[in-house]
Amino acid sequence: MPKKKVTNDEIVSAGSVFPAGMGEDLRLPKLSHLVAGRLREQIISGALPAGNALLPENRLLEIFNVSRPTLREALRILEAEALISIGRGVRTGAMVLGPNMQKATEYATSMLVHDGVTMRDLHEARMFFEPAIVRSLSGEQLTSALSELRACIDDMQKAMSEKRYMDVLAGTNRFHASLARAGGNKTISILIGMIQAISDDAYAVNLSINGNGKSAALDKNMAKTVAGYTALCELLEKRKADEAAAFWARYMERSLDFLVRSKIGERKLVLPQGGMALGTDRIAR
Repeated sequence: MPKKKVTNDEIVSAGSVFPAGMGEDLRLPKLSHLVAGRLREQIISGALPAGNALLPENRLLEIFNVSRPTLREALRILEAEALISIGRGVRTGAMVLGPNMQKATEYATSMLVHDGVTMRDLHEARMFFEPAIVRSLSGEQLTSALSELRACIDDMQKAMSEKRYMDVLAGTNRFHASLARAGGNKTISILIGMIQAISDDAYAVNLSINGNGKSAALDKNMAKTVAGYTALCELLEKRKADEAAAFWARYMERSLDFLVRSKIGERKLVLPQGGMALGTDRIAR
């Protein structure tokens, strides 16, 4: 059946049913947001690949048929979302960056900070995923993972010998990221990557608080960390997936115990200047 057209009288009559001003907040999206939305869809879908330049400003004006201020506002929206880089100006075309982990991590951190999440919470979240990933490794997937994990351990051992503790910390980040990727599940890989990035920033603060990691206790804990990673790789090299998963679960339990005993696990995340996640105690940069 054809839809009945609404007459002017019916519209006027409806005004007596709905409260005055009820429709005043129903506004169309700004043109700049619509343009940003179109470009955002193409970037996220891969139609506009990362590393490519957007069309020059004059060409985009023709395509979208909007004013120059509207287009520039749209591009600044995408720049604020870290999807493009405008650089020196918009006339020569912006560079496509695409979605990135840092921006996602910053937003996730805001939510975690708001809910009062602690470092213990972050570690417990990883405990749900990582032993299961270890158990799932086999075949070429395992061989590739071992190569990456061993490379991380070698870098960490060298950094330990040279007392470069911040580099040891960076190595733990790469180790857990490699382990997450090895599982083959992209969703879990991204989630663990975000959790690890947030956690590592918090640990970095604790290193700085403790004299850039020169305390004997912290040195000893880092040595245990490297030893634990090495033991995991040795079990995986023997193709003992179940034993490796059980070991990793125990290892993470011991790490949780360290967080509890040291009181580090009680530290809540905060948003420092710059937007990255850090532990409760901020440090001057």
